[in-house]
Amino acid sequence: MKSAFASIAALLISVFILLVGSGLQATLVPLAANEYGFADVLIGVIGSSYFVGMMIGCFTAPWLISRTGHIRAFAACTALTTGAAIFYALAVDPIVWNVLRCLTGACLAILYATIESWLNDKTDNASRGSVLATYNVINYAGMATGQQFLRLFPPAGFQLFSVSALLISLAAIPIALTRSPSPPVPQSPRLKIRWLIALSPVSVVCALVMGMTIGSLWTLGPLFATLKGLSATDAGGFVSAAMIGAVTVLWPAGWLSDRVDRRAVIVGCCFVAALAGAGLAISPDKARWLLFALAFLYGASALPVYALSSAHAADHAEPGEMVQVSTGMILTFTTGAVAGPTVAATLMEFTIPGAMFVMTASLHVGLALFVLYRLTRRAPVPLDEREPFVPVPRTSPAVSELDPRLPPEPDEADTAAQDNAVEKPENPP
Repeated sequence: MKSAFASIAALLISVFILLVGSGLQATLVPLAANEYGFADVLIGVIGSSYFVGMMIGCFTAPWLISRTGHIRAFAACTALTTGAAIFYALAVDPIVWNVLRCLTGACLAILYATIESWLNDKTDNASRGSVLATYNVINYAGMATGQQFLRLFPPAGFQLFSVSALLISLAAIPIALTRSPSPPVPQSPRLKIRWLIALSPVSVVCALVMGMTIGSLWTLGPLFATLKGLSATDAGGFVSAAMIGAVTVLWPAGWLSDRVDRRAVIVGCCFVAALAGAGLAISPDKARWLLFALAFLYGASALPVYALSSAHAADHAEPGEMVQVSTGMILTFTTGAVAGPTVAATLMEFTIPGAMFVMTASLHVGLALFVLYRLTRRAPVPLDEREPFVPVPRTSPAVSELDPRLPPEPDEADTAAQDNAVEKPENPP
């Protein structure tokens, strides 16, 4: 196990640094846009542009990596993302920021795909689960760490954008200095949405709704916090509280879903998320600790739903279909995340700041009712036929290759032995 992690240590360090820089930027952009006087609707559209870029990057990554190689693709996208981070401060314009956010989303999707395909190649069958769990923790830890840099400088200015650019550029160093041979190019994602709907309607609807709600949280959560009278630093704390809630409850919720109907756990999470969202919507201004507590509760209940729905789809799929399931779930989630921030920001612009959480609460209640309906239409998968719960990150389709539920790949020695057995003629009687 130690040797398995030693071979991917540089990759995990790159992931962490990259997520610190991108996590800082994800919160900084809406805060700075608000400081510069951008309308709420424009801030929502800028957030949606990021997820448009993510979707573009998911489909572009295999082509780019096959043409340039992993290290060159990583270096090029790191340079573009670094330049975009600096350009925010140089051109304060909504149209320019939309383009920059879309470019950042595309580049980050390619960076994730590059790292994840490398992780897949360096991880053996026995280590898949532990590597994926570590990768998941690093995702949340890196983004939460990025929020702490908001304490250093005000959002409106070049300093924090420069810090984000510096961190993203530093993420390239471990990859650029690695002596490991490049892994195989990741496969182009294939979106089989009709097949996935037939396989698990609950999972598809969950992914779409979670894209709308979680995409709105990441994009507009910092803006909501400032409109409620919190400082930029506390806005970062608001986002961090939601992440901590997710990490705290994700694995216990998965453990419970392995023992009861996963859909029942999803229903429970949705109702709690609706209550937390309603609480946030009507919370008084400047109620710092109340907002933090409700953000923690919201993150603890809403964020695990995607992983639970992905596990539910896995229960109905064959082991060899897990890549298609994960790819379809990620791209469906991203589709919802494109729509969510713009809709939520429009509601915030013309009503009250808490309108975003009114929207998410309504979506969670609707989702819970839909899943309750599906409980009457389809029996639960028997416990002995279920796949174990695995929280797969929503980064790029390449991460699905790390899923320990995939069929084990044959070892080189086993493959060679099989080839020899086929080529060696039988002894004559």
